Amino acid sequence: MGSLSNLCRAAQSESVISYQRIPPGPKGGPVLGNRIAFSQDPLSFLLNCSREYGDVVRVAKQTYFVNRPDLIHTIFHNKDGTFSKTDPYDTTQNHSAFPASVMNSSGSEWADKRRKLRPAFQSDPILQSVEQASSASHLLLASWRQEPLRFDVREDMVQLCMEIGSRFLFDGSADPRETKRVLDTVDAIMKLMRSPFRLPLCIPTPNNLRLRRSRAELGETIGEIVERYRRSPSNRVCLLGTMLSEGEHGDSAWVRDEMATMIMSGLEPLAAGLTWTLYLLASHAEIRRELQYEIDAVLQGHLLAASDISRLPFTEAVVKESLRLYPPAWMTGRVATRDCSLAGFEVPAGTLLTVSQWVSHRDPRYFESPDEYRPHRWLDQTDMAGLPSYAYFPFGTGPRKCIGSHLSITQMIVVIASLMHGFDIEPVPDTNVRPYPALVLRPIGVRLRATLRRWPHAARANANSTSPGRCPRNEH
Repeated sequence: MGSLSNLCRAAQSESVISYQRIPPGPKGGPVLGNRIAFSQDPLSFLLNCSREYGDVVRVAKQTYFVNRPDLIHTIFHNKDGTFSKTDPYDTTQNHSAFPASVMNSSGSEWADKRRKLRPAFQSDPILQSVEQASSASHLLLASWRQEPLRFDVREDMVQLCMEIGSRFLFDGSADPRETKRVLDTVDAIMKLMRSPFRLPLCIPTPNNLRLRRSRAELGETIGEIVERYRRSPSNRVCLLGTMLSEGEHGDSAWVRDEMATMIMSGLEPLAAGLTWTLYLLASHAEIRRELQYEIDAVLQGHLLAASDISRLPFTEAVVKESLRLYPPAWMTGRVATRDCSLAGFEVPAGTLLTVSQWVSHRDPRYFESPDEYRPHRWLDQTDMAGLPSYAYFPFGTGPRKCIGSHLSITQMIVVIASLMHGFDIEPVPDTNVRPYPALVLRPIGVRLRATLRRWPHAARANANSTSPGRCPRNEH
């Protein structure tokens, strides 16, 4: 994901290009430009820019905001190197703490590392993850048995995703204390990365020193887990085992950096997506009841299996719609490596081209009633037939699209189905729910009330060869 500080940074080099057309955009203040407006409310700032100025908006001297599917395709699918993830003009180097990860690599190095990671994200590991997610969800259900129960949803989802992720990443090699340490350190890093005024990491500002310490602590903890796995490797498929089987025993830097970035860019977004989905379901009783009807008819009291997922189309639609309204990855971008043009506007080399899932997913040109939660839109073939490919991209797009996108969708379906089969949820009154746009669109203030579902009516009505009076009670 493009760094927040890059979005509103001033140009760091002057281009020799002669501007023929400069995109329209807000002028901002005389010194800081739009930096303050963006830092105060990035989501509203970008949404207003799109609605007021169109598909290409100049938000800083060499920063353009782009919001049109065909232009997004051009930026992310170019094959001649015109647009790059790595910014040669960016001196902040915000990713330098974990430079060996695939996320922070480019060119042939990126392609080689992605190839080595791919086996961990193919069908067999994903099927294995269904069992892991289902089992972890039911452990969480056991902790919800107090009735009525009020809880901070994000806190529970982070713990749940860390449990699922620990199994997927290193087959559970982390002990509870390490898991807690990882969670706390990731949380600290996410908060520190929120600052739009960060200077290069080599400058010892208080914020940079805290960020460097937190990243070092995370790397140290991951390193300990990796070494423990090396001593007692597992026969089960996990990401760490996949990397080591590719001959990476000597490349401890890549193994450590990859695990650290997978936690930051994989588990935190999954937890955010689940939290937003539960919040939306709690706030929309009719949709929740329809979802539970489908889940009850399929599960009928048993643990969800991989073969059940294809029988849960509405559950998948619920997940997709949640990711549309609240995409965990809410902003990304590329940098122009040479002078070029886009939609008739001149783009000097070094220009940052930013796109926002938050804005694209709420575009009324492509989504009817874009601010409403309407999962049925994903089941209507007529609605979806006219949807451009790059109007919806919750996991990024192009060759560098999130390698775990299919895994994440699958895990979300499993968790939501498992939790909603066992419990009813509703919002706790007088809570201030809001999105916090850090590296991930974090849900703040989501508190729900959970009540054990003792008699799922849909399961009773649809239980095969079981009369309504004999339907077993839901014991989740």
